[in-house]
Amino acid sequence: MYERILIPTDGSTGTAHVAMQAIDLAEQYGATLHVLNVVDSDVSSMLGDGESTDELEQQGQHAVERIETMANIHGVTAETAVRDGDPASEILDYADDIGADVIVAGTHGRTGVKRRLIGSVAERLVRHASCPVMTVRLPESDVTVEDDDHARELVESAIEDAGYDATITGVDHQVSVWVVEADYEDGSLIAYLDPVTQRTSVVERN
Repeated sequence: MYERILIPTDGSTGTAHVAMQAIDLAEQYGATLHVLNVVDSDVSSMLGDGESTDELEQQGQHAVERIETMANIHGVTAETAVRDGDPASEILDYADDIGADVIVAGTHGRTGVKRRLIGSVAERLVRHASCPVMTVRLPESDVTVEDDDHARELVESAIEDAGYDATITGVDHQVSVWVVEADYEDGSLIAYLDPVTQRTSVVERN
């Protein structure tokens, strides 16, 4: 049913939750995940962020690479791209270019004005995409996991629920996801913890 799944990402907090929805879908159908970031320098200039286009492109590259890493750990093939321009238009064009079977998009991105701007992008995708669009509604609250101890506690519980007797060996807070590593008798694990929804994905590392 699905061979090519497109997930646009702005790299903001909460996008790990959207990524896991897309990865789950790709696992189910054996699909390739296409991860796209669109650099909208006009919006950044309007909001007074003061970031150069090069800096925004670098941030975009990091955003798509994080999701690519998550996909690969789950055995899902991922392809990444960073484009410049109007986000909704570029996403729609890219979906047509790759022949996307479905777009998986969050209903908002960053907080404040940026959240409203990116929310309007999702609305335009739903209205104008030539393929189905799956929207993933994120909670209105922002970060709920703010420190290493809380992340460790949540992941330890998730690892135990998954049936592993493991020891946490590392906790790393990245921009939009907590990455926690653990060792158990037969190998090692990696867990991704969404700092907004607290959704945790635990997988064995090869």
